[in-house]
Amino acid sequence: MVVSFATSSSAYPRQDDFNTADLNANETNPSTVLELFTSQGCSSCPPANKFAASLLDDPDALVLSYGVTYWDYLGWKDTFGKAKFTQRQRQYGRAMRSRNIYTPQIVLNGQEHSSRYSKADVNKVTFSKTSHNVSLDMNRDNEAMQLTLSPELLNDYEDYAVMIVSYQAGLSDVPVKRGENRGRLVTVPNVVNDIVPVNIEDHDPKGVIPLSFTPNKDMNYAALLHRRDNLEIVNAARLQTLPSGH
Repeated sequence: MVVSFATSSSAYPRQDDFNTADLNANETNPSTVLELFTSQGCSSCPPANKFAASLLDDPDALVLSYGVTYWDYLGWKDTFGKAKFTQRQRQYGRAMRSRNIYTPQIVLNGQEHSSRYSKADVNKVTFSKTSHNVSLDMNRDNEAMQLTLSPELLNDYEDYAVMIVSYQAGLSDVPVKRGENRGRLVTVPNVVNDIVPVNIEDHDPKGVIPLSFTPNKDMNYAALLHRRDNLEIVNAARLQTLPSGH
């Protein structure tokens, strides 16, 4: 399913507070970020959802599924869809000089896109070796998240942008009652809840940036380091939040 470009606004992100005293966290660093732009109202999307789900156990791949909103008029409003996710897809389209956006669309490391990939294809698209990187962890008091820029990144951070993504890890099932997928159970992997830009100019001398929102224990988080000029993702960090005792 394909749609032509149009402008779209993005609402300011909202985060839910919770008691962090019962939180532990574990950071890992993927080598490939797979961003899936999908819609519960798109009959072509379930196979792409299934493919993305097949990569959830791959420690080198970070799967993120964004619900877009431009197919809502077909009869089913995507329950995970947000205008800001549609806007992110349009930004990729402009960066990659694509005339249209479509679902399903898989974007690998912000560099290339297709409606269909194999696992071998995904394994070939990895981050280039770079000393420009970020880490994402809890602060000393275990009360909030913080982002840390590498020393090399501090030297030319103006050329980069960081996005923090919150997502529901695992598979989410949605019974669709109307539209093209009427009567089907649509399964979506690693559903993105929000995506938040970080002002990396706010770093301290050691490259640490306190994040202004409280993490939600039901969400996992990722930091995506983009080049500003072409939106290529050059590095990423993933933070898995865990209840105490895990």
